[in-house]
Amino acid sequence: MSFKKKFSEKSQESNSPAVVKTPPTSVAFIHNFLDEYGLDPYEFRIYAHMVRRTGGKTDGVCFASLKKIAKICDMSVRKAQQALKLLINAQLLKQDKRDGRTDLYKVTPASEWAASEELEKIREAVADGKDVVVNPDGSVVIEEVKT
Repeated sequence: MSFKKKFSEKSQESNSPAVVKTPPTSVAFIHNFLDEYGLDPYEFRIYAHMVRRTGGKTDGVCFASLKKIAKICDMSVRKAQQALKLLINAQLLKQDKRDGRTDLYKVTPASEWAASEELEKIREAVADGKDVVVNPDGSVVIEEVKT
């Protein structure tokens, strides 16, 4: 279904003033720092979703389930999980694990992110199940998983 058709159907569902009747001319601004950072399309999509869910604020939280995130972002749960692991290890997101409940995710300031040159190293470490430590200068140290 096209965006226009879907949008017009939603507009007709309600007479509420909160429902926008015409689509906005632009719905997003992507800063060149993020655009050129080096995220793959899956990581970028998950990050954009998290920013929307948190309002882009460091005190905002997203508590959607992994399954819901994957569905909204139109990817498999496994792909969403891989992208989230990269975003967390590169410190674009913080994850608070909660027993018996969905995890909480928060966006972090860009000043805390790993250097973009380190992303491939982080991807490899995540794939190998290794721990990643991001230094204050953005460089990373890969450590064996402590058992």
